[in-house]
Amino acid sequence: MIYDFIAEFFRDKNDTSPMYRTHLWGIQNAESFIKSIGMIEDPDSTSGFIDYLKEMNQCELIELFSLEENPELADIIFEGEACRKIILHAYEIEEEFEIRCSFGVEDAIWATFSGNRPDSRVRISSMYQEPVIDLPLRCFKEKMGVLTLFEVMHRLEKEYSNIFDEDLDSLRKEFESGIDRAIDIVSHEFGDDLDLDGNPQLLHMTAVSAAGSNDDERLVGMLHDLVEDKDWTFEDLLSDGFPEHIVDTLRLLTHDKETPYMDYVRNICESGNKIALAVKINDLNHNLKRGRAGGHWHHVEKHEKALAYIQEFIANKESDE
Repeated sequence: MIYDFIAEFFRDKNDTSPMYRTHLWGIQNAESFIKSIGMIEDPDSTSGFIDYLKEMNQCELIELFSLEENPELADIIFEGEACRKIILHAYEIEEEFEIRCSFGVEDAIWATFSGNRPDSRVRISSMYQEPVIDLPLRCFKEKMGVLTLFEVMHRLEKEYSNIFDEDLDSLRKEFESGIDRAIDIVSHEFGDDLDLDGNPQLLHMTAVSAAGSNDDERLVGMLHDLVEDKDWTFEDLLSDGFPEHIVDTLRLLTHDKETPYMDYVRNICESGNKIALAVKINDLNHNLKRGRAGGHWHHVEKHEKALAYIQEFIANKESDE
């Protein structure tokens, strides 16, 4: 037999509607497990199946299910509201299944969930389009301010019941990773790094981001050194939910050390990517400021040359227009 284990958390002992529900993973032999912990047959079993349940406390649940394998369970326990009753369910199913829900006008849009871990994929499509949204579950939880996959499903069903398939592009933009996620990543990756003068390297990313004139420039400014200096790839950024045009801009701004620096600068200018050009100018201006303050004249000369090239390129382009 195959079973789907779900824990329900109730705020009070007498509540009949759970506050949280979460799928649980990590049980190898379900039938033996059900017997060993004394689960009883659920009188409300699904027709044609035999389901089981057991009320237990938080400590018992943690002993049975690894928090490492079940990060959503950890979120409920450590970040959720206090719950005085927990019921563990074992639902008998015929075969492994997809977790999915439908929403939108006439339920013509559906979301498929690969699991309930933060990096589990959420793929949203319609009967008329292939998946146009493929983002980590974390994006939806953070934007909705919820802890569980079930809450995400409920919010999609209730709050997005009037959208059409042509609205999916706007929906994708609503849930893509943004500046808050970028700050989290950069803070983690560069948190202990120091620049040539012993100042936190984070100050550079923050300065370049703050100099941006719009959201895209600020987001790219925060991330512009990530792939170049750390063990991240552009594919990692796409998988993490960052928009494709942001990642394409970061490709331009990431200097491959085998490419001569001025060729790299020339490629940015000739790309026609206004975001990349603006962020590079902000990057150079801040590098010049800290280079002059620290007396790093070799770097100053290099960055002055690059900035002068960009300014001349922009001036020539404007005169041609």
